[in-house]
Amino acid sequence: MDQVCNLGFPEFSSLRVDGGYKEFKVGLRGIIVYRVNGTTFRAYERNCSYHPNEAGATVNIHSSGLYLEDFSCGSTFNFSDGQPTGGPAWRPLRQYRTDVTGNVLTITSEVIN
Repeated sequence: MDQVCNLGFPEFSSLRVDGGYKEFKVGLRGIIVYRVNGTTFRAYERNCSYHPNEAGATVNIHSSGLYLEDFSCGSTFNFSDGQPTGGPAWRPLRQYRTDVTGNVLTITSEVIN
């Protein structure tokens, strides 16, 4: 699943600012990448950790852009660490390893939690 992004390209401009995020069509249901700062990015699987086998168990970015939410079960998750902040979910979102070298962000298939 390795995804390589040149942060200098226009389609990745949202990842050039702290608090920026972008969705990618890779992984189980896609991933959401969040920029903590210039050297730290988080990549979360969009599959909700509460009943992940259900068809609608997909995490989306809340309209406020401040957290992640699964509309089907009502679980909410923190952007900074993927931990649940509300609803029935008790496990964090699956997180993938990221690496930044210069302007290149690489998201690997290695799960880190």
